[in-house]
Amino acid sequence: MEQVKKRPELLHCSQSHNILRDLMLRDFGFLYYNCYKTKTRALESIAEMNLVGKKHKELEYDLPGYPKATFLMVFSPDGTKMASAHGNHSVYITDIATRKNIKILSGHPRTPWCIAFHPSSSHILASGCLGGQVRIWDLRDGSKVWNTESQTVIASLAFHPSEKLLVIATNNEIHFWDWSQSEPFAVISTKTSIEKVRYVAFDNLGKKLITGIGNNCIRESKLFRSRLRYGRTAHDSQVLSNYRERTVQNEAIQSFRTIGTEPSHSTQSNLRGSVSVDNDESSILQYIYNSRRRTGRGRGEFHVASLPRDDDETPVPEDVSAVVLNFSGISVRNYRIQAWDFSKGEIPDIKNSEKNIVIHKCKIRNDASINISSDGTLLATCFMGAAGVYSLQWETLGEEIYWTEVYNSVISVSISPTQEHLLVGLARNGIGNEYTMAIIYRLTHKQSQNNKPCIQDLDLEVRDLLQNNHSTRGHTSINCIRWAPQPGQGLIYATNTGRLAILH
Repeated sequence: MEQVKKRPELLHCSQSHNILRDLMLRDFGFLYYNCYKTKTRALESIAEMNLVGKKHKELEYDLPGYPKATFLMVFSPDGTKMASAHGNHSVYITDIATRKNIKILSGHPRTPWCIAFHPSSSHILASGCLGGQVRIWDLRDGSKVWNTESQTVIASLAFHPSEKLLVIATNNEIHFWDWSQSEPFAVISTKTSIEKVRYVAFDNLGKKLITGIGNNCIRESKLFRSRLRYGRTAHDSQVLSNYRERTVQNEAIQSFRTIGTEPSHSTQSNLRGSVSVDNDESSILQYIYNSRRRTGRGRGEFHVASLPRDDDETPVPEDVSAVVLNFSGISVRNYRIQAWDFSKGEIPDIKNSEKNIVIHKCKIRNDASINISSDGTLLATCFMGAAGVYSLQWETLGEEIYWTEVYNSVISVSISPTQEHLLVGLARNGIGNEYTMAIIYRLTHKQSQNNKPCIQDLDLEVRDLLQNNHSTRGHTSINCIRWAPQPGQGLIYATNTGRLAILH
């Protein structure tokens, strides 16, 4: 410990930066990273590549009490704090560098399902829970509370980067809340009640509002023709003939269900007002896809992660795992991603299912299923056995920039701080000792045969999640894994057993 304290004193000086010195500081460890931020993109890229290629060490974060499960984590805009949502109905605030708990935010009636820091304040954050309650917390003094009338799940929420505005997704509605008022001042809804809103986010400048909305019921035949570039095969037909025989067995299997500053005058005037509000389809695609993966090559069986459900009245286990049993009967709901012009604060027409499409069909479990790059130009998301990165620029909106197939259930995606890597989190494949919890992909700009940029698969297993803990071996799976805020700082992951740790 004494040597640890002396080394930064020896190297810290007011002389000009050089590459060797900065790399020494990077290798020394993430704990002192914030003291020696590099000033060039080249050094950030080197630091990130160094993190990707190294043998990782692991440090666990201090989570007092019994968090039960850790679902999601987000970082403060200054990169010093982390907020995490837990199965004990609490939000934990942690110092990223010291790994010490700063505060525990309690008061939600059920598990927080989404959290967000205000992009311009490291003291303001919001959380929404499965019980229909939204809280805006000021880490210096208390919180403001708003409850939905029907207590529907708060699926997602997002702060505008510069205005005092929180956007809330619940059921098939989006609410707009200036939290200096007691309740939202505007609400919009989708065309039908089955089109649930599962994701909302602003780009880095607040000029675009990104939404993820459930698509309407689709015929099975259409699903088979369109889903993830897989055509129907003779094997599929055989599975179809066996599907009904499996139905009785499916019903007997336990399935895990998850749900689930003052605005300017022009913004307020455009946002005020509301739009009036106007069965869950079952799909055998999951069965077919799983069966094919079991008989084909790859990393093992494909298991569907705990997907958001549309039957919001269904009770949800508070410590629900990211892993679900195969053939559990969970419907494969797909979602469309759309980008709306919010530069003038105009309310979008989310009844229009064809406008400004970024992605027609993707998978959304929670806010970890989608990630927007720090400059607001790229959006990464999950698919059934795949991950992709798409353009958010108006000129090329929805263009597929990168794509890769993954022979596991993708549970989270995270674009690196330099935008040179994609971190894909994977749910556990079964009850075995081997578990690849994530894969890091190098985003290259070399042209593929069809003249598109492509993902170069480094095929790096981040690490074996469990070591010698035989009591939990085979039952632990990550719920989320993300890049730490600074290049080269580390990879932070959360598990269904409540663990929160960093690989560095």
